[in-house]
Amino acid sequence: MESQNQAEQNIEQAVEEYEKCNYQLNTLFDFSKDIFGILDIKGILKNSLLFTMGNFGVLDGFVGLFNLSSGETIQFVSQGHQEADLEQLERNVSKTLMQNSLMDPGAIDVRCGDLELLPGSVVCVLPFKVNGQMAGMMGLGSKLIGRPYADDEKKMLVTVVNNMVVALQNAESFEEINALNQDLLENKKQLETTLDKLRVAVRKKAKYSKHLEKIIAALNVAQEVQQSLLPQHPPEKIQFDISGGSRYCDETGGDYYDYIELPRLGSDAYAIAVGDVSGHGISSALLMASVRAYLRSRVTQAGSVAEIITDVNRLVSADTMETNQFMTLFFLVVEGKSGRLTWVRAGHDPAVVFSPASNQFGELKGGGIPLGVDEDWRYEESTVQIKSGQILVLTTDGIMESHNQQGDMFGKDRIKAVIRRNADLDADGIRRAIFAAVEDFRGKAPREDDITLVVAKFL
Repeated sequence: MESQNQAEQNIEQAVEEYEKCNYQLNTLFDFSKDIFGILDIKGILKNSLLFTMGNFGVLDGFVGLFNLSSGETIQFVSQGHQEADLEQLERNVSKTLMQNSLMDPGAIDVRCGDLELLPGSVVCVLPFKVNGQMAGMMGLGSKLIGRPYADDEKKMLVTVVNNMVVALQNAESFEEINALNQDLLENKKQLETTLDKLRVAVRKKAKYSKHLEKIIAALNVAQEVQQSLLPQHPPEKIQFDISGGSRYCDETGGDYYDYIELPRLGSDAYAIAVGDVSGHGISSALLMASVRAYLRSRVTQAGSVAEIITDVNRLVSADTMETNQFMTLFFLVVEGKSGRLTWVRAGHDPAVVFSPASNQFGELKGGGIPLGVDEDWRYEESTVQIKSGQILVLTTDGIMESHNQQGDMFGKDRIKAVIRRNADLDADGIRRAIFAAVEDFRGKAPREDDITLVVAKFL
């Protein structure tokens, strides 16, 4: 009986630890979603500072960003410090940051204790680098409860600042916003390991097993529903050979591809769509399903390719206003008989085109931001003439950004090498060869993102 009581206490303690970790991780995920939706430096700094002070119960704080070469202030935000000379505080923060000892070796760290040029009320600072030209510092006062910053709190602070740095980098050059903070990944892996162990213990308790079974059943249903939304077979009566597929890292995901018949443009006209929702899991799967529905409804109406995507973006933006989610999309219209391609690139990777006759690669480029970022954005379309024998490849970034156990990235050059080696195969053979190459390269390393691939070979 004593052994059973001890086992139950151990399980309860494990559950408490898991819930604490899960709460912190969910809080960080919510912060990340919010901060990545802001595209101006001041807004990023202000929201990061308020989030940090609110979560740690701090009344005084600041965060500043400076030019490393000149020491000039790029942006400085403070909260509290009612009696302080804010201009002098800003100058002192800049001088403190420029000390080599504080920035060396350059990794984000939590520094507690006396710092000569800063007010005594500042008990915790986090210097950080954004790139080779910019660096900054966040400073916090004492917590209202009077306790020092614990080790796990310092780790959380480091993770917050890491996410802030990524958001600042995105604000400087708005590219694909898919970089995930390494600390969050490590915490997620640790949490998944803990959750697996906890599931073993929970299954021994009947009161938990039924709940767990319901969750698993719901995820399985969600997976079946999402899989049913993807094409089950290539379209018939087309002037080109095509093959596509998706592999999710969770039960459900945010990757999307589709073939859509366009009878208003002729019997041989089809749209090919490939998209990637930020994040993965249930919320991403729901947004993916919404975009699919919007696209399939809008293409039945009159309008150019650019007008179609502009209208779809307006609908998606209304859905993501509160969630800060977004979706990259490559939308391509193929007119089979004429060989004309018309496309819109909404923040997605360019399509790759290979010409076996000349052994040359090209890309279908074009400007445009992801869907759901700006409801007033007007997209532009591009057009090109495809030639017989050419191969078109559309992917999501999960393929190129797949890592092996050594941390190397698969990259676009490896994709091109696989296409060149297998150019004499049909579209399905090329697709399978690329998927196999990615899996061989990844080896035993975990799959970090969903991967989707569509290959079209023009006859």
